[in-house]
Amino acid sequence: MPKLQKILHPERFNLILYYTITSFAVTAILSLAVGWIFPRMESQELIKRSEEYARYFIMHLNYEIYKDFLLPTLQKDKQIDLENNRRQLRRLDKTVRENLYGLKIKRLYLYDLEGRIIYSTVPEHIGFTLDRGVNKKLDSAIHGKSASALRLAGTTDSKGSSVVETLLESYYPFYEMEKDGTKKKQVGVLEIYQDMSGLKRQIAKAREKAIVMTGSAMGILFFALFLIVLKAARIIDIRAKQLIDARDTLEVKVEERTREIREAYKKLQHTQRKLIQSEKLASIGTLVTGLAHEINNPLASVASCAEGLTERLNALFGRKKQCRHNSHGAQKGGQGSGMRDQRTEAHLPVPDPQPLTPDVLSPAPSMELDIFAEYLKIICNETYRCKSIISNLLNFSRQTEPKFERVEVNRIIHDTLSVVQHQSQSRNQNIRLNLTKESCDVIGDPQQLKQVFFNLIINALHATEGGGDIFLETYRKQSVVQILVADSGIGIEPEHIDKIFDPFFTTKPTGKGTGLGLAICYGIIDVHSGRIEAFSEGPGRGASFTITLPLAS
Repeated sequence: MPKLQKILHPERFNLILYYTITSFAVTAILSLAVGWIFPRMESQELIKRSEEYARYFIMHLNYEIYKDFLLPTLQKDKQIDLENNRRQLRRLDKTVRENLYGLKIKRLYLYDLEGRIIYSTVPEHIGFTLDRGVNKKLDSAIHGKSASALRLAGTTDSKGSSVVETLLESYYPFYEMEKDGTKKKQVGVLEIYQDMSGLKRQIAKAREKAIVMTGSAMGILFFALFLIVLKAARIIDIRAKQLIDARDTLEVKVEERTREIREAYKKLQHTQRKLIQSEKLASIGTLVTGLAHEINNPLASVASCAEGLTERLNALFGRKKQCRHNSHGAQKGGQGSGMRDQRTEAHLPVPDPQPLTPDVLSPAPSMELDIFAEYLKIICNETYRCKSIISNLLNFSRQTEPKFERVEVNRIIHDTLSVVQHQSQSRNQNIRLNLTKESCDVIGDPQQLKQVFFNLIINALHATEGGGDIFLETYRKQSVVQILVADSGIGIEPEHIDKIFDPFFTTKPTGKGTGLGLAICYGIIDVHSGRIEAFSEGPGRGASFTITLPLAS
């Protein structure tokens, strides 16, 4: 097998050589096959013609024997007795030999219905009886059905005699006939041996003719196809050389293409990171209003407490009230920026910062210390509150390289809510959580997943500006976790469902949306080997987004 593969290798395969060898082999095989089949068919046809000839001859001989021997003998002797009447035997022999003269009939036998030879051109065979059941062809003729057998030279016939030359042994029923030549009844069997010595020569000639004709036809076909194969071989050689050259340079070309693909992939990743960061920066603008309001409240508390402490210090040590003047300016600035009074907005227990005189402070120093401690505690808590809000905003807006790690989906959702929970436009917007208690760990980049959840929640908030519910739910199903973000807002037009994940497609008014949020979500989820699907029953019927992510093994 390895040798065959080596021979058939494109660099070693010679089409002309193998075509020539194959053609000669096929020509030889076909010539021999035709030389065997055609003479066999010719032989069968010749035997068939000989059998037909024997049938007509025996019918003629049957009539001649009846006319020239049986009728005259019966009229004269009243009976036929060939065994004891030599005159009858000589007369029958004369009649038979006159009809055999000039024909290629070597021997003739006449049997009675018992299988006994009553006449033969071989006198020594007269009187012998052939056993019934041994000679099937004689039995067939006794029952009225002719039969033949080819006896080749060197074999023996049904009488046990050696056959010197090829003979056709034929058995035919012998009938008693009417004067008009019609058959009356069967009275015996006639057997003749035809000389078939020319059969061998005819078969040899037929074989020679078949081989010559087949070889000539195949030779012409060979040369016709040789010209076609020669041209095809030249084309194949050219193509083979081209393939070899291509194979030799394929590795270099593959390496070049691989390098180009890697560079294009790096550029694509860089562009994707820029798009994600651009969307984050666009989202930060959405956060500003809510965050400013949230930061304003703790800053108002800090300012009020600081002002109260300053007044008390001034009253205690006799200093000028510069802090209160500055705080009033800050408070006015805060009000201009939309800040509200801490006591009405945050409901913090901040006392009214009235100036105290030394006379008031002296009888109750412990009371002043308590107020100082309470004010300082408020300042500390509100400061850390501002720090937490700013930290969440910075974490969200920070640009980092994608880093895949094991993260818990429910924790990512909670972290995202800490950033967007202040974006509600009215008290009629409710965010309802229904997170599974099972662990839902996935392999992903936490910042990119936060970006996805942030975009979906912000879109839900925009869809329910007039009031409504937003649902966040997680389900663990076998090897995946599903996150549902749904709202009862304005819904999505049916014709927009198939387009909402396309880049730059948006249904928001000009200046309100970039059209990249959902496209980026789709890209991030795809990188995480997940899928995101949108569904809406139409305008005013709300919308839902289902994210499916594979669980970490």
